[in-house]
Amino acid sequence: MNWLNRLFRPESDTPKYSEHDLHRAAAALLLEVARTDGTVDQAETQRLVSAVKQRWQLDSQEMQDIVSELENRVDQATDLFEFTLPLREHWGPEQRVALIDEMWAMAAADGKADVHEEHLIRRVSDLLYVSHGDYIRAKLKATRIEA
Repeated sequence: MNWLNRLFRPESDTPKYSEHDLHRAAAALLLEVARTDGTVDQAETQRLVSAVKQRWQLDSQEMQDIVSELENRVDQATDLFEFTLPLREHWGPEQRVALIDEMWAMAAADGKADVHEEHLIRRVSDLLYVSHGDYIRAKLKATRIEA
């Protein structure tokens, strides 16, 4: 059974997912930010690999698995709720805010955060119950605007 199936089966059928599964779900959300503007450039790729290795200790093969599975899953997904619910249920507020920080850093990795990336991060932030203040602080930090 692949990791996405474990995340998205109804609660009664789902064994507790591991922290590693949740890390993979977070990495998938970062990948979605990178893909939102239509291209994933070198700076975004480097930022994704760096974030994943430092924060969640996933290796290159796992990233390839995530990319392959995500491409298949995105076509079937109805919305981001599927990707955020496990994180919201199992991560504390600090971990959820840290993910929003990483998503903003990913959006700004190519030198500009585009409106579609901003919209995606705002939706994920809402679904993760991250406060608007934390969302704005993450945006300002990533885009280097002094508050």
